[in-house]
Amino acid sequence: MKIAIINPITRTPTHHVVPKINSNRDAMIVKLAREMTALGHEVDLFVSDLYKPEVDEDVGVTVVYLKTYFGRLPEIPFMPSLITRLRDQYDVVLTSEAFQWATLFGVLARLFSFKKRPKLYVWQELSVHQRMLRSYPSLFFHRIVLPVFGPGIDGFIPRGERAARFLLEQGVRKEKVLPAISHGVDQARFGNDHRAGDKTYFLSPSRLTSEKGIPTLLEALGRLRDGGVAARLIIVGDGPDADKLIELATSLGVAEQVEFMRQRVDHHVMRDLYHNAIATIIASRRDFMLFSIMESLVCGTPVIVSEAVDISENIARAGGGIVVPVDDSLSLASAMLELFRDKALRSQYSERAGEVGRGFTNHYVAQALIKRFSEPVPQSHPASYSRD
Repeated sequence: MKIAIINPITRTPTHHVVPKINSNRDAMIVKLAREMTALGHEVDLFVSDLYKPEVDEDVGVTVVYLKTYFGRLPEIPFMPSLITRLRDQYDVVLTSEAFQWATLFGVLARLFSFKKRPKLYVWQELSVHQRMLRSYPSLFFHRIVLPVFGPGIDGFIPRGERAARFLLEQGVRKEKVLPAISHGVDQARFGNDHRAGDKTYFLSPSRLTSEKGIPTLLEALGRLRDGGVAARLIIVGDGPDADKLIELATSLGVAEQVEFMRQRVDHHVMRDLYHNAIATIIASRRDFMLFSIMESLVCGTPVIVSEAVDISENIARAGGGIVVPVDDSLSLASAMLELFRDKALRSQYSERAGEVGRGFTNHYVAQALIKRFSEPVPQSHPASYSRD
């Protein structure tokens, strides 16, 4: 099977500025493309040239960096040459997100393919409207543009149930919203070594901003201390609010219990941090499908996650951890205390986390997507999404 994956963005821009990119070898979508190649398929990955590394590299799969116009809007790369590059070439075209120029160009390429017309799928992560310009461009696209181009899309593959409901709310036909397939993590770098023994700290891989819920997490740690429990917390990440959060830890009296690891951490260190943690905590006020949660589960470490994170519903249903309300330090402290004190319960959660984590590996995701591509274009399916 010849597959084109269109993933224009490999790093998240900040204030319309693309970060310096040394390599794309470890980008999620590149790893996924390599897994599909290992399964015996021919895969080309299309990326905006705004995200091209400074040095040419061999990433183990064909990556085509396309000329991008209007570089001041790197969040929605405009790459019209996609149309000619995709025409009559592929069996399957997979785009990331409905709301992007690349999806529209994919539809046009399919429309003008006469020798070889591909199946076209959208692998949807977004579950809310993008906030750019007060969400008006996103609203216009989903309400006006998508209904026109939608018939040229064979199916939408949500990466989570909230993404599925979002598509339905925008008027996408139910039969086109297929069962969810999440993105995955590198099983060669993160895996469950079934470590036992005492685990003495909680782990939170989080950017140091208030939106990541770090103040709530520090307040929860303070509640534990007030109750006579001196739990340790390691926060891995940096960000614009670092100094304020360090000051907050001091004012709450928990500075000696918190280690801020602000330097970049390689995967070997991160894997050990997951393995030795009581639980991984994500207290975000709003977030999508986070790699840190999936990495933790793959390592067999349960998670405590706020209900504002898209993957929280999967966690709650599968039993890989505990879901708590947003900005609720009391509930968070209670969940932390439960896992801190009860080793038997922690062991149960760890076992279940490992089982859930197997479904979040790149190998599993690649197999699931290939299976989806190989099936007839569905007219109906058993997914039970609703707009509620």
